[in-house]
Amino acid sequence: MKLRNTTSTNFNWNVIFTVSLASLLAACSPTLNTGKLEDEIQKGIEEQTDINVSSISCPKDVELEEGDIFDCDVEASDDTQFTVTVTQKDDEGNVTWKQNPVSTASNDNDNTSSSNDSPGDLIPTEDPPSPEPEPTPEAVDPNAPRIDGSIVESTIKEQFADQAGIPVRSVDCPQNVAIKVGSKFNCTVKAANGKTIEAIATQTNEQGGFSWNATSGLISYDKVEGLIKTGLQNQESLTVTPNCGTPQTRYIIAYSGEKFSCSATDSNGRKIPISVAVQSDDGQVVVNWKL
Repeated sequence: MKLRNTTSTNFNWNVIFTVSLASLLAACSPTLNTGKLEDEIQKGIEEQTDINVSSISCPKDVELEEGDIFDCDVEASDDTQFTVTVTQKDDEGNVTWKQNPVSTASNDNDNTSSSNDSPGDLIPTEDPPSPEPEPTPEAVDPNAPRIDGSIVESTIKEQFADQAGIPVRSVDCPQNVAIKVGSKFNCTVKAANGKTIEAIATQTNEQGGFSWNATSGLISYDKVEGLIKTGLQNQESLTVTPNCGTPQTRYIIAYSGEKFSCSATDSNGRKIPISVAVQSDDGQVVVNWKL
């Protein structure tokens, strides 16, 4: 059965980005500069969420100790209160932090917000995507109409290349899928550089229409550039123009443990090399620069 022109594309761009935090060592003292830490946490929350922080309080005189964990109390302008958990990564003042679930007086501790946790200075952005359920094998009615797998493959190939700007070598989808609204099946997208990414197609009508989305491994250069710009501005007081990818290619396929490079140019024309390390398959990264 031929597919009608009812396909749609829904890339799953939801990712979390992080950036390495400058040392929080207090001057002439073997303790953390918790005042600076409070400022950094407030900036991260307000820049990447819709929460307006009215006050934040971290413990004072925190001694440098690798692995030490402590909480900071945060209150938003709407009286919402929550905590941020800070972990010392070493004894030189480098930390990670995560925002814990938000609680309010009206919800009786019914916390529904998700928490973000990652190496480096955690700047919460969007909540990570919920894992897509694995399609459940079902008995196939031999007389049921089938989706034309070759059309699904060509459609995903064209739309992926067009929207992500990543040249696609091939798309491999099942060829014996019965038409059933709401049913899902997996396809494997192979880029021209050999990298692969899984896509899940969801049937949307009885005529063989479908939508699809990439599940993991796809990182937005635009988001990384925004992170670089904010990090250098906040930590180095530098105004820069970051550059990742090309004008045509605004995404990259990359998984946990992989690295890729970007750059940034300051107002004096100095080019700053940027290293981006992928921390998880859902797009969590750590950005480092060398001045």
